[in-house]
Amino acid sequence: MRFNVVFCVVVLLLFNGVIYAQVGIGTTSPDSSSILDVSSTAGGILAPRMTTAQRLAISNPSAGLMVYDTDLKCMSINQGTPSVPEWICQEHIANSTIPSVTVSTSTLYADTSTNWRTWVDVPGLSNTFTITDTRTIKINWTLFTGQDNSTSSDGFAQMFTVLEINGTRDESSSNYLPMIHNTGGSGYRLLMNPCSYSHTVELAPGTYTIKVKVYVASFLGSTTGVKIGQIFTGWTGGGNMTTAENENAASNKLLIGFL
Repeated sequence: MRFNVVFCVVVLLLFNGVIYAQVGIGTTSPDSSSILDVSSTAGGILAPRMTTAQRLAISNPSAGLMVYDTDLKCMSINQGTPSVPEWICQEHIANSTIPSVTVSTSTLYADTSTNWRTWVDVPGLSNTFTITDTRTIKINWTLFTGQDNSTSSDGFAQMFTVLEINGTRDESSSNYLPMIHNTGGSGYRLLMNPCSYSHTVELAPGTYTIKVKVYVASFLGSTTGVKIGQIFTGWTGGGNMTTAENENAASNKLLIGFL
């Protein structure tokens, strides 16, 4: 009987030592900063695999709980609390799923009879993309403006630009759009004013269409209108730049990416 008691005490002590000691799998010298060190040159650790619905059905998931979401194809970690889970996909979405640089070679013409005192789309500056988790998006856009005035009379236009997201204008992205004025002739075409803007916004999972819009507020004097965008249709440029390179350089642009 005494032997059995001693044996049990020894086993318990050893078991207790295993619980609190470092554990190495595939290694006899686990890293000192780890409680579990898994080493292999032929395999990896396989996390529980489940669909999005199965993951969301987990009751009171612990903060830091990790599963592999087979629908989203990513390792998903609960960065919230058990009562208010916030599952974050740890795999970056490929850049191919969001727009890169979009260039518009179309010109928006605004005067007192068309595109006047209303928000209108800048031709070509629109793109649609889908994100599968909450992301902060950075949007950059560049517009080229100039006065379309073939007389010597003075003229002026007050213009503004804003982003539209899924049909709703984001007023926090609104900016003043300066314009170059030229009295007479078409010399302004070589002096188009590049105006660049940047805006960041956090978007929930979903599909989004972003458009660039402008507003022409008022004219003073007798001007025939303003133009926004690339208007060099036959400019050959100079040096080693091609016509396409010159036209692209003076075109409206939209760039959307992740922060």
